[in-house]
Amino acid sequence: MNDEILHDAGDDAAEQPIVSESNAELERLRQQNEELKKEIRLGKARAALTAELTASGARSPELLIAAAEKEIQFDDEGEPANIAAVISKLTQNYPAQFGPEKPVSIDAGAGRSNQNNFLTREALAKMKPEEIARLDWNEVRSVLSN
Repeated sequence: MNDEILHDAGDDAAEQPIVSESNAELERLRQQNEELKKEIRLGKARAALTAELTASGARSPELLIAAAEKEIQFDDEGEPANIAAVISKLTQNYPAQFGPEKPVSIDAGAGRSNQNNFLTREALAKMKPEEIARLDWNEVRSVLSN
């Protein structure tokens, strides 16, 4: 009977380190889980922010994301909640980073405003009279005379 008592006492002592090791492992896994959730939230926020910045005409979305990453707030489900407000603030703080990029021409056509809109006889034939009326008549004459 004493052997049983000694044996049982030995078993309890042997189990306690296992429990504390198990708790430590559980805590480590919880921390790792929280870190992974945080990375997933940030990934979703970056994707949403990149899409909105691109739609807003941002020239360098990745640079702007780095500037605004700390301002993103999340809802209860872990989704970014204030993307529109962040983009609004970015457009106010960095207006030069938004809008279409138009390189300055270095040739004689630099002052010409209609560089990408070539008027042809075929294009004129497809236009409605209202559209033709809005055109530059000097350009229309030039096209028709050629």
